[in-house]
Order: sequence, then C-alpha cells, then structure tokens
Amino acid sequence: MHLQVEHRFAFEYDTFISESFLELRVQPKTTPQQAVASFELAVGPPTSVHRYRDWNDNLTHHFTITKFHDRIAVSSRSLVETRLPSVAIASLTERPAADGPSYTLRDFLEFGGPVRLSPALRAAHRAIGLTSTAPTGEQVLTLGTYIHKRFEYRKNVTAYDSTTEDFLKIGGGVCQDFAHLMLGLLRLRQIPCRYVSGYLHVERKQREPSQSHAWIEFHSPSAGWVPFDPTHNRPVDDRYVVVGHGRHYDDVPPNKGSTAASPRRR
Repeated sequence: MHLQVEHRFAFEYDTFISESFLELRVQPKTTPQQAVASFELAVGPPTSVHRYRDWNDNLTHHFTITKFHDRIAVSSRSLVETRLPSVAIASLTERPAADGPSYTLRDFLEFGGPVRLSPALRAAHRAIGLTSTAPTGEQVLTLGTYIHKRFEYRKNVTAYDSTTEDFLKIGGGVCQDFAHLMLGLLRLRQIPCRYVSGYLHVERKQREPSQSHAWIEFHSPSAGWVPFDPTHNRPVDDRYVVVGHGRHYDDVPPNKGSTAASPRRR
C-alpha cells in the first residue's frame, strides 16, 4: 500500500522568545515492512535544520531559532510503501528462553520512564493467569485480549507524561497508555519488547481522520521483531507507518525542546 502522510503542528507563545531549540522525530524509517519513497520537512521561522540517527536508528531532525519569535510551525510530508507482516502471531509456538534474551535485547526488558514496575502492575499481571512458559504467540494474544476487555479508550483523561500506574488507576486512556501497559506486562514475562511511534491510516468512510498512533513490537527468537497493536487488540497490517522505536514514549516523542524568554525591559 502507498500512503502519503502529512504532519503539521505549531507552538504559539504569549510573549516573544529569544531562543528555541526543537528536536523532531517525524520522518518514517525504512524497515522490512516499509520503504520511504520521499520525505519533506519545513519549519518556520526559517532556520537551518540538521539530522542524525539516534541509538534506535530513528531519524531525528533538530534546529535552533535565535531570532525573536512568538510562534514555531512545523510541516512534514512523507510517501511510504507499506507491506503486510509475514509472521502470524498465533504461529509463534516457541517459549521464552529460560536463560533470558541476548545482551543486545536487555534494554527492552528494563522498566523505567512511564513503564513502572509497581504493585498494581504485578497485580494486573497475576490476574491474567496464563503461565509465563506458554508459547510466545499465545502470551501476546492473551495479554492483548486482557487489556482490550479491562481498559477503555478515552481521550483527555491521561497526559503525555502519564505512567502505567496512572492508566491502571483510571482504567482508560489513549494508544500511548495501552502500549505502555502491554510493554510492562510483556517485560514481567521476560519477553523483550519496544514502543513504536507512527501513524495509522483510517479509511475516509469511517469519518475519522488518520492519526498519530503508538503500538508495540515484541521479539521472537525465530521471527525477530513482530508488531502488535494493543489499543485495537490486533496484529499490525499495511495501514501502519513506523516512525520510531524506543523503550517507551520518552525515547521517541514527535517533538521536544526548550525555549528562552526575552528579558524584560526596564
């Protein structure tokens, strides 16, 4: 499937800012399931934009504005060819390795940031009931079903910095919260997993715009990284566009930065 993605956002300030630094992760990356045909990025006020790859091979743009300004606007456009994953989750009958994953995967078993190892998370894990020695595919699908039944998709009840503790307490949230809880439950089962940021294409007839989205990938010894969408409780298909991978949201926010306000005149 060929998908064109346009992403626009802006920041407006109550006073003039003397300096701003902004880091962006909005460019889709090339993966086994997708190829990027083109990418364009525009920022305003006009300034030089630089790019690097972070430790997860995510393409990261950054720029500094040193002229007085009260607004920053960002616009990106991508053309991506996506393909269906070749692995069916239910077919993954191997069991998690008894001696744990390889050293290179250890970062994706660690708790931290918004994925909190707490009594509430352990209680949710116990409530699932399925043994941690069950086949990997069965574990992932069982966790997805549990989260789908237990939690409700609700906007404006959590924030960008909400944690798994918040989501468990509220009982609802957005895709970011569903992804973080799935990561926490998988990590308790010693299944390496990572956060995915990107976009989900929604058909126009559904009267709902395509949107930024978050899901997860878990690591299978036989198949490598395999995607799953806990918000919709389904495998990922060719409607999904990957932008970045990380341990959690804090590794791959679409934008983050800092500003310096102009000094007051006396």
